[in-house]
Amino acid sequence: MYNNKKTKLMLSTAVLFGFALNADAANWRLSPSITVTETYTDNIDLDVNSQESGFVTQIAPQFVLTGNGARLNTSINYTANYFYYPGDNTDEHDLRHNLQASLSSELISETFFIDGSANINQQFLDRRRAISTEQVSRTDNRRTVQTYRISPYLVHRFGPWASAELRYDLRHVRSAADAEQTTVNTIFGNSLSQMGSLSITSGREFSKLNWTLLAQYRTEERENVSEYTTTTARADFSYQLNRMFSLLGSAGYQERDAVGSFANFKGLIWDAGFRLVPGPRTSISFRYGNQYNGNTFSLDALYKITSKNTISLTYTDRIQTFQSLAFDRTGADNLNSPLNSGFISGDITRRKQWRLSISGTRGRTSYSSSAFYSQYQSDNLALDEKRYGGSVLISRNLNRRLSIDGRFSYNLSKFLSDNINDKFWSASTNLNYQISKSLLGSLSYSHSNRDQSRFGNFNGGSNYISLSIRAVL
Repeated sequence: MYNNKKTKLMLSTAVLFGFALNADAANWRLSPSITVTETYTDNIDLDVNSQESGFVTQIAPQFVLTGNGARLNTSINYTANYFYYPGDNTDEHDLRHNLQASLSSELISETFFIDGSANINQQFLDRRRAISTEQVSRTDNRRTVQTYRISPYLVHRFGPWASAELRYDLRHVRSAADAEQTTVNTIFGNSLSQMGSLSITSGREFSKLNWTLLAQYRTEERENVSEYTTTTARADFSYQLNRMFSLLGSAGYQERDAVGSFANFKGLIWDAGFRLVPGPRTSISFRYGNQYNGNTFSLDALYKITSKNTISLTYTDRIQTFQSLAFDRTGADNLNSPLNSGFISGDITRRKQWRLSISGTRGRTSYSSSAFYSQYQSDNLALDEKRYGGSVLISRNLNRRLSIDGRFSYNLSKFLSDNINDKFWSASTNLNYQISKSLLGSLSYSHSNRDQSRFGNFNGGSNYISLSIRAVL
């Protein structure tokens, strides 16, 4: 088991070291603001049998700090969300922290670098329990999840022939205590993962044949569960036949080891495929091979309908722990975060996912939409799931000060262990008015609905009407 205090000390020391060496070389900008929101809802507490209505006050001070320079790029976005609930009980106050921070620093010119990130947000523990699209509703199913990453690496160039990278990657995932879940044998545990890798990549002297040699060792220590280790030695190749068509391939050896896991594997890995770029608007990459126990494939296709409108189709097949999935959830690629919420668990999972996305702008209107299908296989049968969903966002600037947007999302989860379906959908609209250069007013309405047979009190709809004022200080 790992030591939490030692882990935090290692992460903070490395980040502060990168800041100290390059702080004077960057241009810094601080942008503070505060948002006050008053929300009326008919479902304040998602965990009770009878719905309770009332007003919820939210005060959210925020600051954004950015630093950009030749050898340092960093961004820190922190918000403290304070909620005041009606009633006279111990749950009337709630403070939730949100942080998105990133660091990219060049400590020694063209030789020694450090990348880092930190994220703190709220996620649902168990997909089967209470969920909501809005922050104001209370539930014991929500916990603060923290993810930290620091990655120092060395780079050396062998003239025009090749370049080598020696990298160390440290990641830490933790959640608030008392992470109760209703799913049988599902336990969340903090994790500490470490990765060491050496890669050598071809240089500009190789015009048509490009290659990468990789040696990597990764270990993840998980609370209450056995350690998970992966050893990989692989060679990747691409050969450009002509301007439009390239052949892709890889071959190597991999060993994955975790006590009693379906993911255990030892043997050869390989894949082969192609990349097709028939023009500046279209690109397609496809690979087929044996990366796990059995054949699999990957797909990444992109088409630019116009210069401002894009459609993409991807298929991914990955084996990782549910804890490491927390790093995937920190991104903003989903229009509705509950769609990306699953279980927070210490188990290993294999996730196969199709995703179709369309986005673009036309005049004063912008839009983005996505549809997905995911299939989860885990060490714990209770976590096996098939999930279908999609979301749409449309926004339009009505004039210089006034804008409006609308959102819709849908999710259908099929839990394979008990053959229960869980449907959840939400729709919302938001009206924004720029009162002055530093004041923004917003009026919004949101409705969500859920249908499942497991817990009757989680069924039915919830409504939210909010009025907020944001002041830039």
